Amino acid sequence: MRVLFLVLDGLSPRHVRDDVMPGLSSLARDGGWSRDGGIGVMPSLTYPNHATFVTGVVPIRHGILGNQLATAQGVVPSWEQGPSAPTLFDAMRSAGRPSAAVFGDHHLVGVTGASSADFVWPIGGQFGADVDVDLLRYAKDRETVQRILEAVDVGAELVFAQLNEPDTAAHVFGPDSSDACERYGRTDTQVGVVIEALRSEWDQWVVIVVSDHSQEAVIEPVPIDLGAAGRSLGLEGLVVDDGAVALIVGEMARDDRWMRELPGVDGVQRLDDDTVLAWVTEGRWFSTVELPVRGVHGSPRTLPQVAVVTGGHPAVKGLGELIAGDRPQATWWAGAVAQLLAISAPADLEPGVGSARST
Repeated sequence: MRVLFLVLDGLSPRHVRDDVMPGLSSLARDGGWSRDGGIGVMPSLTYPNHATFVTGVVPIRHGILGNQLATAQGVVPSWEQGPSAPTLFDAMRSAGRPSAAVFGDHHLVGVTGASSADFVWPIGGQFGADVDVDLLRYAKDRETVQRILEAVDVGAELVFAQLNEPDTAAHVFGPDSSDACERYGRTDTQVGVVIEALRSEWDQWVVIVVSDHSQEAVIEPVPIDLGAAGRSLGLEGLVVDDGAVALIVGEMARDDRWMRELPGVDGVQRLDDDTVLAWVTEGRWFSTVELPVRGVHGSPRTLPQVAVVTGGHPAVKGLGELIAGDRPQATWWAGAVAQLLAISAPADLEPGVGSARST
């Protein structure tokens, strides 16, 4: 058995339909499909959910609480810290089995601890000058697909990969716009390129196609500056804005009543005595500056994740029945992949759909 775990960044389950992504829709019907989607972890951002996919644990355990992290040294990029929990790449290396990590978002190399994989792209977490990038400076899907095929050719038994262009399209054009849907169709074509490359050994493959989060449209272009609101009350602390969610650390977070009462704030989740997550009402977003953003994510509303399985290996049928009957949580996938490949799970399994052992 070989497993391809493919993340279509920022794609909402509502877009897995024939008029937008006909190829993926066909694969879903032929294999298995959670029509309402899987359930991500909060915050519903790219880096916390990718770290969960490879570790099987929630952000408070793997340490990637956001795309940027608030620390005693200030705000640092999450890719410089990496996950504090063992990963599928570690488990594969311990078992003497080859794995690959291929990312359209170069920061994911650090976020997922992918240095333990045998094949990694981009090398060193940086794109070469010859790599064609999208509007937000991530690799275009066709570039990433070329490297996925290289990982398949070198014999990786686990290929963990991410295509970034759906997320860029949703941010730039709005998640349900015609421009974004047209670009989702381009990603669908690239998924088809990968599938066709696997056909010669189809009976060996389990292909899992997910997304890390959904996106929602920005209605009010003027953002909420949460840090300025806290400082106006004489409170100190760090605020890391990230679209529809913000991570707040320090005095501002110790008594969050002011935050809950702020217009545009929809909810607050406490992580510890000095740390909270806050998210906006639908259509709003957090930032210190106004930017031309038309799609955001991070709130509980963008937790739904695409969840599709296909492939020619006999295990596909059972896995498909599991996710069709119960929405898979993001924490479940690492254990399911480990069970499929007969390796030790990187950590104790978190509650989720069924049990990975039942696959």
